[in-house]
Amino acid sequence: MKELMHLKRLSAVKSNIGIKFLTPAVFPGTHCPMRIASVIVEDIVGLSSLLVGMQECTTHSRLFSPKPEGKKGELHWLYVLEDKEVVFGCREGLMDALRKMDKAGAKAILLIITCVPELIGEDIEGMIHEVQPELSAQVTYVMLGQFKNFSYPPGSWKTIQALGGLMEKKEKNPLLVNVLGRSPEEDHIPMPSLLPELQARGIILRYLAPGASLEDFQNGPEAALNLVVSPYTQPLAVKMEEEFGVPYIALHTLYSVEEIDKAYAEIAVGLNICWDNCFEAERQEALALQNHAKKRLDGLRYISSVRIDLPLPLAIYLDSLGMTALLLHLEEYYPEDRINAQQLIARGQDPWVCRMVNAEADLPIMEALEPDIYFGYLQIASPTAPCVADMFDFYGQTGYGRTTRLLKRIFETLDETEKSRRGGISHGSSSI
Repeated sequence: MKELMHLKRLSAVKSNIGIKFLTPAVFPGTHCPMRIASVIVEDIVGLSSLLVGMQECTTHSRLFSPKPEGKKGELHWLYVLEDKEVVFGCREGLMDALRKMDKAGAKAILLIITCVPELIGEDIEGMIHEVQPELSAQVTYVMLGQFKNFSYPPGSWKTIQALGGLMEKKEKNPLLVNVLGRSPEEDHIPMPSLLPELQARGIILRYLAPGASLEDFQNGPEAALNLVVSPYTQPLAVKMEEEFGVPYIALHTLYSVEEIDKAYAEIAVGLNICWDNCFEAERQEALALQNHAKKRLDGLRYISSVRIDLPLPLAIYLDSLGMTALLLHLEEYYPEDRINAQQLIARGQDPWVCRMVNAEADLPIMEALEPDIYFGYLQIASPTAPCVADMFDFYGQTGYGRTTRLLKRIFETLDETEKSRRGGISHGSSSI
């Protein structure tokens, strides 16, 4: 199709830059990563921030972060670049601002760097290294120039990763596990059955995500193990393993029963615990559905649309069920996606990849590929194929339960479509 000639196959994509928009009908609206970073910082008790940018950036930030002080006395200040700083740099001004925040009582400071400082090549790391000995507050930073970060996910994962710069080596507690990507109080996402079973065996869980405290993040290296339940926290897990020797197990990428079996076995060995077949009932349900899926879904071709948190791990699992990916919307190319892409390509699949941002212009092109089914969100329903919608419901869920819910949703979608088609034929059509 000529409409796809500007796109790249997955095998040719190495970073975000390689992911093109499906159509030229792009409209403004993808979130600046600076916005998400500012929201995250406000939700970490004890952490202050200094957002550095042009007047447009700072004015925009006050729309969703209107107060310069947090609930516990945190400071959320703005640094507006002067004209001369755009040309000659803002090193001295930033150091002076950090000194003032330190005197005002900031415990730790995250510098949020927007487009212009990054464009002019400001040496933020060198500046922090120079001023840090003068400060009581620890300082770390995140570079979020939108010319390198095309949407909101980097504002999440790069900010969380930057918090690793506030950590120090700690003595390990063999009974402590960090859950990366789930808040201490998060009742809108079902609790994975794994977590209460760990607590029942005497394991202490510390949740590291927005909603946690600065102290929780600083003490993160105490843990014997990190469990990753969100793509936004895996880069931090990698950093903690490299710098502090905390191993991690990624659960958010696992769908197949066999992969979940292996991960749970690794957790048991790492923590020296026994599961006593506590997951057997939900495991058997997931396994039965998976075996049925291999028969029912084999040969189906699909398109992965928007609002799927990790399309590539899902595509690998759907491949194991016999499904073929035609086109994948990738909002973000995460650091670990290079490995995910290699796995999918090794299985013989090399779909087109793109960003979809305009429903009316994108849908005709997707329909021309003649998929059997869509995954994700379609603003305009396609009359040619059903859509497994609300995929973002599975964000933050892990384990056998997520696999069961995913497969049931696929089957329900197909059942509803088949029932509708049978109904239309059996009742015939009428004309006036």
